Amino acid sequence: MKQQTLEELIKKNDSNLTHRINETKNDSFSGNKEALSLESMSYCSRFEDCSAPKCPLDILINLRTEVEEDPRCEMAKATRHKYWESLPDFLKSELRYQGYFESEYSRMRSARERWLALPEQQKAEIKERMKNMKNRKPVPMEGEPIDEPYLPQDPGDEPA
Repeated sequence: MKQQTLEELIKKNDSNLTHRINETKNDSFSGNKEALSLESMSYCSRFEDCSAPKCPLDILINLRTEVEEDPRCEMAKATRHKYWESLPDFLKSELRYQGYFESEYSRMRSARERWLALPEQQKAEIKERMKNMKNRKPVPMEGEPIDEPYLPQDPGDEPA
């Protein structure tokens, strides 16, 4: 078979680029997906004013591009996830990262897997440490007055 030159392909309106563009135009779901994407992003309270090119509520996020100077989504992760939870099921099923960016979702999934792999005794120790951290009184900042309860005490000393 004879190798066609680029000029011949362009003349026939069958260049690789034209072929890819036409494939996209003829793709039956592309317009439908774009509409679904806009619908899912509209659940965000900042949708009307946001100019971030990549939205974690965008079904087509992997097709979007961005450059370093572009604004980023500043919505808190927990808030984005709540927006995802408020989506109808047919939209939820299209967003596999549940309102998170792929990197955030992967880190959380990895952390969950590490947690599940821990022995029960180690999990109990970590939970106890976390509980103790929540009950600790805050340490005063430098220059703040130190109240009596903040003064370190030896375990053997009894309050007078």
